[in-house]
Amino acid sequence: MLRVDRLSVALPPGSERTLAVDDVSFDLAAGETLCLVGGSGSGKSVLAAAVMGALPPRLARIGGGVMLGDRDLTALSERDLGTVRGNRIALIPQEPTAALNPVQRIGDQLGEVFALHRPLPRAARDAAVATLLADVGLPGLARRFPHQLSGGQCQRVMIAMAMALCPDVLIADEPTTALDTTTQAGILALIAARRQATGVLFVTHDFGIVRDIADRIGVMHAGRLVELGAAADVLEHPRHPYTRALLAAVPQLMARPPRAATEPVLTVRGLAKRFGSVAALAGADLVLTHGATLAVVGGSGSGKSTLARLVAGIGRADAGTVEVAAAGRHRVQMIFQDPVGALNPRRRVGPVVARAAELAGLPRAAASTRARELLALVGLGDDAYDRTPAAFSGGQRQRIGIARALASDPAVLIADESVSALDVLVAAEVLGVLADLQARLGLALLFITHDLRAAAAVADRIAVMDAGCIVETGPMATVLVHPAHPVTRALIAAIPGRSAEERASTSGP
Repeated sequence: MLRVDRLSVALPPGSERTLAVDDVSFDLAAGETLCLVGGSGSGKSVLAAAVMGALPPRLARIGGGVMLGDRDLTALSERDLGTVRGNRIALIPQEPTAALNPVQRIGDQLGEVFALHRPLPRAARDAAVATLLADVGLPGLARRFPHQLSGGQCQRVMIAMAMALCPDVLIADEPTTALDTTTQAGILALIAARRQATGVLFVTHDFGIVRDIADRIGVMHAGRLVELGAAADVLEHPRHPYTRALLAAVPQLMARPPRAATEPVLTVRGLAKRFGSVAALAGADLVLTHGATLAVVGGSGSGKSTLARLVAGIGRADAGTVEVAAAGRHRVQMIFQDPVGALNPRRRVGPVVARAAELAGLPRAAASTRARELLALVGLGDDAYDRTPAAFSGGQRQRIGIARALASDPAVLIADESVSALDVLVAAEVLGVLADLQARLGLALLFITHDLRAAAAVADRIAVMDAGCIVETGPMATVLVHPAHPVTRALIAAIPGRSAEERASTSGP
């Protein structure tokens, strides 16, 4: 169905390496799922864009070919590519909020796919759009704008758009990153149900998903395809050292020993917020103690991000209170879910981090020094200081956001899906940094996530949300083994790639 032959893509002068994609070759058959894994910046997303013929201007294909059936996509004009993209080959992008038009209703954006490739009468097109939205769990939302949807719901819109015309090849670039486990399971099942004649190139860092869906696995590192083979062979008998390191970094679904109870640093009582007729929060209560981590989990649209923003003082609640036992608003800081939208694309990242330190009271020279220290702490080199966000991968941009949040020495750090965009190696490093800061500074962490593996690795307690309500709270170890609420049990049961040991230690079937 698809053949990539010795494809190479050059990075702009001054980048960390010469090639984003270095002499990569592979085939993809109809009905096959090839999972492409690798670290942040390994070239996975650039490869996906190159296959689509959609490289940004700063990157250039310098060799190789891409055959879709008997057509060489690299030889087509932009106009001819327009008849292929979205029709015979489709992409689910990594950043749904950046891919959707903010001033156009989602139903109209989905309808454009049919208008461009398969014109239908208006009534038939509206019916097709309604069916697509129902298939991805968003019935009746055609007239909403992207800002009225959660990050996970925006991703489902992009999945519906890519699957609309049943393409020959579907390229899925981290399509489930923003989704909770139950929604994720439904989306994967939807893709699987439609893939009989479709080859799926699935770019991901989630080895749980890889274990569940992959026929073959390709491992990328520094732009090169360092390992390619049958899924069972790569997972059970990895040959390359980098593959072995990735697999070793996958967190286990086992709760950590809880920290000793201390005094509350954050108390939320009766927090409520409505957006029109939708109750995003309906009387949320929680307590976070000094040096502890509280994980807040739940489905897409359950109210997790709304809770995080109100606690951070971004927006005003309709009812309820947020009390912080620390002086100064800067003592509560947030790591945002979308690393692209959270950074000014025109400003160098060093001054962005330094500015946060200045606002917390540091002199300019000291703030600059602090920014360099923090960029190094989150795994970025000294040369990162003078570069703009466009020079970094999605995972690297998230690390910049973490550095900025730490710049003001917060007492409470709110991490809104802060490691969901990171590969397992970088995520482990970032979580290690946060754990070290907690141990040294008594930092309290409100950890908003849909990843129960990550939650189990860092959290002392867990709060489960559904439809704007906190439906269950308790020690992480207790909730994982003996969940009381049906929503909690469904989230645990849907965790992808659970081993026999993990199934035995949790409640899911």
